[in-house]
Amino acid sequence: MDEPSRKEQRKTERFHQIPIFSSLSGQETGRILRITQEVAVPRDGTIFKPGDPCDGFYIILDGRVEIRIAPGTPGAEGTTIATLATRSVFGEMSFLGKRNRSAWAIAREETRLNRIDGAAFQDLLDKGDIAAYKVIHNFAKLIATRLRKLEDELMRVLEAVAPERRSAKLAELQEFRQTLFRDWSF
Repeated sequence: MDEPSRKEQRKTERFHQIPIFSSLSGQETGRILRITQEVAVPRDGTIFKPGDPCDGFYIILDGRVEIRIAPGTPGAEGTTIATLATRSVFGEMSFLGKRNRSAWAIAREETRLNRIDGAAFQDLLDKGDIAAYKVIHNFAKLIATRLRKLEDELMRVLEAVAPERRSAKLAELQEFRQTLFRDWSF
Protein backbone atom coordinates (compact mmCIF):
# COMPACT_ATOMS: atom_id res chain seq x y z
CA MET A 1 0.00 0.00 0.00
CA ASP A 2 1.52 3.34 -0.99
CA GLU A 3 1.84 6.35 1.36
CA PRO A 4 -1.18 8.38 0.12
CA SER A 5 -3.42 5.32 0.55
CA ARG A 6 -2.28 4.83 4.16
CA LYS A 7 -2.89 8.51 4.85
CA GLU A 8 -6.40 8.29 3.34
CA GLN A 9 -7.10 5.12 5.36
CA ARG A 10 -6.06 6.84 8.62
CA LYS A 11 -8.24 9.84 7.78
CA THR A 12 -11.20 7.52 7.07
CA GLU A 13 -10.61 5.69 10.37
CA ARG A 14 -10.55 9.02 12.27
CA PHE A 15 -13.80 10.05 10.58
CA HIS A 16 -15.49 6.79 11.66
CA GLN A 17 -14.80 7.80 15.28
CA ILE A 18 -17.09 10.82 14.80
CA PRO A 19 -20.66 9.78 15.66
CA ILE A 20 -22.34 11.37 12.62
CA PHE A 21 -20.01 9.42 10.30
CA SER A 22 -19.75 6.13 12.23
CA SER A 23 -22.46 4.36 10.19
CA LEU A 24 -20.89 5.17 6.80
CA SER A 25 -18.99 2.62 4.75
CA GLY A 26 -15.43 3.36 3.66
CA GLN A 27 -16.59 4.44 0.20
CA GLU A 28 -19.34 6.65 1.64
CA THR A 29 -16.85 8.26 4.00
CA GLY A 30 -14.56 8.88 1.03
CA ARG A 31 -17.30 10.81 -0.77
CA ILE A 32 -17.81 13.02 2.29
CA LEU A 33 -14.06 13.49 2.78
CA ARG A 34 -13.76 14.77 -0.80
CA ILE A 35 -15.93 17.77 0.13
CA THR A 36 -14.01 18.67 3.28
CA GLN A 37 -11.32 21.23 3.81
CA GLU A 38 -8.95 21.26 6.76
CA VAL A 39 -8.86 24.64 8.53
CA ALA A 40 -6.36 25.79 11.16
CA VAL A 41 -7.62 28.41 13.61
CA PRO A 42 -5.32 30.16 16.10
CA ARG A 43 -6.18 30.50 19.78
CA ASP A 44 -9.05 33.02 20.21
CA GLY A 45 -9.66 33.02 16.46
CA THR A 46 -13.24 33.52 15.28
CA ILE A 47 -14.54 30.72 13.07
CA PHE A 48 -17.87 32.47 12.44
CA LYS A 49 -20.06 35.11 14.06
CA PRO A 50 -23.78 35.98 14.12
CA GLY A 51 -25.04 37.07 10.72
CA ASP A 52 -22.33 35.28 8.73
CA PRO A 53 -23.69 33.21 5.86
CA CYS A 54 -23.62 29.48 6.49
CA ASP A 55 -20.93 27.82 4.41
CA GLY A 56 -21.30 24.32 5.84
CA PHE A 57 -20.61 22.62 9.14
CA TYR A 58 -17.47 21.74 11.09
CA ILE A 59 -15.81 18.85 12.87
CA ILE A 60 -13.11 19.48 15.47
CA LEU A 61 -10.02 17.40 14.71
CA ASP A 62 -7.92 18.87 17.56
CA GLY A 63 -8.56 21.75 19.94
CA ARG A 64 -11.50 23.40 21.68
CA VAL A 65 -14.26 25.63 20.30
CA GLU A 66 -16.57 27.81 22.34
CA ILE A 67 -20.07 28.50 21.02
CA ARG A 68 -21.51 31.81 22.27
CA ILE A 69 -24.91 33.35 21.67
CA ALA A 70 -25.40 37.06 21.21
CA PRO A 71 -26.06 39.11 24.34
CA GLY A 72 -29.39 40.75 25.02
CA THR A 73 -27.67 44.04 25.77
CA PRO A 74 -25.55 45.77 23.09
CA GLY A 75 -21.90 45.86 24.09
CA ALA A 76 -22.29 43.04 26.62
CA GLU A 77 -20.40 39.81 26.23
CA GLY A 78 -22.42 36.86 24.88
CA THR A 79 -23.30 33.72 26.79
CA THR A 80 -21.31 30.53 26.31
CA ILE A 81 -23.72 27.74 25.46
CA ALA A 82 -21.15 25.02 24.75
CA THR A 83 -17.46 24.29 24.79
CA LEU A 84 -16.68 21.56 22.28
CA ALA A 85 -13.62 19.35 21.82
CA THR A 86 -12.20 16.73 19.47
CA ARG A 87 -14.74 14.90 17.26
CA SER A 88 -17.51 17.38 18.06
CA VAL A 89 -19.68 18.73 15.25
CA PHE A 90 -20.92 22.31 15.15
CA GLY A 91 -22.56 24.69 12.72
CA GLU A 92 -25.10 22.08 11.67
CA MET A 93 -28.11 24.02 12.95
CA SER A 94 -27.55 26.93 10.55
CA PHE A 95 -26.71 24.50 7.77
CA LEU A 96 -29.84 22.41 8.23
CA GLY A 97 -32.02 25.50 8.73
CA LYS A 98 -30.47 27.26 5.71
CA ARG A 99 -29.99 30.36 7.85
CA ASN A 100 -27.20 32.78 8.64
CA ARG A 101 -25.15 32.00 11.73
CA SER A 102 -26.82 32.89 15.01
CA ALA A 103 -23.82 32.41 17.31
CA TRP A 104 -20.08 32.90 17.56
CA ALA A 105 -17.70 29.96 17.24
CA ILE A 106 -14.34 30.85 18.78
CA ALA A 107 -11.24 28.64 19.03
CA ARG A 108 -10.17 28.60 22.68
CA GLU A 109 -6.85 27.02 21.81
CA GLU A 110 -5.04 26.31 18.57
CA THR A 111 -7.61 24.24 16.70
CA ARG A 112 -7.76 22.11 13.56
CA LEU A 113 -11.14 21.66 11.91
CA ASN A 114 -12.63 19.91 8.94
CA ARG A 115 -15.20 22.11 7.22
CA ILE A 116 -17.80 20.19 5.25
CA ASP A 117 -18.64 22.40 2.28
CA GLY A 118 -22.35 23.21 2.50
CA ALA A 119 -22.99 23.59 -1.24
CA ALA A 120 -21.16 20.34 -2.06
CA PHE A 121 -23.02 18.48 0.72
CA GLN A 122 -26.34 19.85 -0.55
CA ASP A 123 -25.36 18.65 -4.02
CA LEU A 124 -24.82 15.13 -2.63
CA LEU A 125 -28.29 15.30 -1.06
CA ASP A 126 -29.84 16.55 -4.29
CA LYS A 127 -28.27 13.61 -6.15
CA GLY A 128 -29.68 11.15 -3.59
CA ASP A 129 -26.29 10.10 -2.21
CA ILE A 130 -26.89 7.62 0.61
CA ALA A 131 -23.83 8.88 2.54
CA ALA A 132 -25.33 12.37 2.79
CA TYR A 133 -28.66 10.94 3.89
CA LYS A 134 -26.97 8.83 6.58
CA VAL A 135 -25.26 11.99 7.89
CA ILE A 136 -28.62 13.82 7.95
CA HIS A 137 -30.18 10.88 9.82
CA ASN A 138 -27.36 11.01 12.35
CA PHE A 139 -27.85 14.78 12.67
CA ALA A 140 -31.50 14.14 13.53
CA LYS A 141 -30.46 11.73 16.30
CA LEU A 142 -27.86 14.21 17.59
CA ILE A 143 -30.35 17.09 17.66
CA ALA A 144 -33.01 14.93 19.34
CA THR A 145 -30.51 14.02 22.05
CA ARG A 146 -29.58 17.68 22.55
CA LEU A 147 -33.25 18.67 22.72
CA ARG A 148 -33.93 16.00 25.36
CA LYS A 149 -30.95 17.18 27.44
CA LEU A 150 -32.12 20.79 27.14
CA GLU A 151 -35.61 19.88 28.30
CA ASP A 152 -34.19 17.85 31.21
CA GLU A 153 -32.04 20.82 32.23
CA LEU A 154 -35.01 23.21 31.99
CA MET A 155 -37.00 20.96 34.29
CA ARG A 156 -34.08 20.79 36.73
CA VAL A 157 -33.78 24.60 36.74
CA LEU A 158 -37.52 24.98 37.28
CA GLU A 159 -37.23 22.88 40.44
CA ALA A 160 -35.14 25.72 41.90
CA VAL A 161 -37.82 28.33 41.15
CA ALA A 162 -39.85 29.45 44.15
CA PRO A 163 -43.05 27.36 44.46
CA GLU A 164 -45.32 30.40 43.99
CA ARG A 165 -43.69 31.10 40.59
CA ARG A 166 -43.10 27.49 39.50
CA SER A 167 -46.60 26.78 38.19
CA ALA A 168 -46.55 29.95 36.05
CA LYS A 169 -43.13 29.02 34.64
CA LEU A 170 -44.26 25.45 33.95
CA ALA A 171 -47.29 26.85 32.10
CA GLU A 172 -44.97 29.05 30.00
CA LEU A 173 -42.80 26.03 29.21
CA GLN A 174 -45.85 23.98 28.24
CA GLU A 175 -47.08 26.79 25.97
CA PHE A 176 -43.65 26.90 24.32
CA ARG A 177 -43.71 23.10 23.83
CA GLN A 178 -47.12 23.33 22.20
CA THR A 179 -45.87 26.04 19.84
CA LEU A 180 -42.72 24.09 19.07
CA PHE A 181 -44.58 20.92 18.16
CA ARG A 182 -47.58 22.58 16.50
CA ASP A 183 -45.97 25.40 14.53
CA TRP A 184 -42.85 24.39 12.63
CA SER A 185 -42.72 27.62 10.65
CA PHE A 186 -40.67 29.65 13.12
